[in-house]
Amino acid sequence: MIENILKKFKKLFKIKFRFDFPKSKKILLFDEIHSSILKEIIKKDFNILKARDELEIYFWIFFKQIIFFDFSFNTYCKNYIKFTSPKVVITFNDNYIQFYKFKKELKDIKFISIQNGVRLANWFHQIRLLKTKNLECDHIFVFNKYIEKKYKKNIKSKFHILGSFKNNIVKINNTENYNTFLFISQFDKYNKKNQNFQLKVLNLIKQHLSKSNTKLHILLRGKNYLKLNDEIDYFKKIFHSSCVFHKTSKWKNIYKILDKFENIIFMFSSLGYEAISRKKKVIIFSPNKHNNYNYHFGWPAPLKKNQNFFSLRKMTYKETKRVMSNVYNCNQINWEKKYYRNIKDLMYFDRNNTQIRNIISRTLNTSGSN
Repeated sequence: MIENILKKFKKLFKIKFRFDFPKSKKILLFDEIHSSILKEIIKKDFNILKARDELEIYFWIFFKQIIFFDFSFNTYCKNYIKFTSPKVVITFNDNYIQFYKFKKELKDIKFISIQNGVRLANWFHQIRLLKTKNLECDHIFVFNKYIEKKYKKNIKSKFHILGSFKNNIVKINNTENYNTFLFISQFDKYNKKNQNFQLKVLNLIKQHLSKSNTKLHILLRGKNYLKLNDEIDYFKKIFHSSCVFHKTSKWKNIYKILDKFENIIFMFSSLGYEAISRKKKVIIFSPNKHNNYNYHFGWPAPLKKNQNFFSLRKMTYKETKRVMSNVYNCNQINWEKKYYRNIKDLMYFDRNNTQIRNIISRTLNTSGSN
């Protein structure tokens, strides 16, 4: 109990109170995540309702809650939306369940949610555990037709298959590094189960590449200095000098690095699925479970036998050798003809996010103007 009280006090000290009033704009971004990307997609000005650790609260909007002893952030969000009267509220934080409760009280405002990352069984189970009913949205943009079905069971909305909004923005560049492998790191020292699985994967890859004295290229995950050093040390303990690191602080450069390589290795990351949409040859080391829920490559899409060519059936050296050799020896033409076409619907590619721009434009035009 004392820990919970301390946590609340820490959050309170992180709040920045403002004593002016927000201006009314047609578009509101709920949660500041990816605000720069939204500006690039729609090329319009918008308000931002900050929902991260360092909250920005407009005191005079919050004042009404103090009178009624209601200190809920969700109440503040609804009051902020009412005060600024946007035509459209957009979020990239699609796994923030409370967002889908706003529509019930704010019927005249359009709400748009855009899938930001892989959503697995544990998230949908969380919705069921909360026994949350009447979740609504006007438009939800998702990665593929399979995950759309899972959303539909829990949230009432119109759905659009978009793929990854970030991936859609970056032009696909030519391959430069042939006959090499790029591993997408999912380093997470706080998640022991995922880390143990990744360690097993890396040791199998190391065993296979050591036969040909080949170095593994690794796309690092860390963004800040301390985390990045931890990640590099982790891989060096496994591969020593037999690896090459690739890092960047600019999100678009991640895709540029990805495009340079012919063969991509991943486990269950969003970036791995984005690599498929960029027609990369992929090697899949898929866990059987994720966060204690059953999982397989492409979940919730059904497993297909033809995926065995590039996906391991068992976590063994024999299987590692088979799959890595299969993909290594498969040329790009055969890959696109035999394998890519069977998995391309796992991550749709909508160049420049035309669907998002069209829906927002239509919504603003039909909703009138301020």
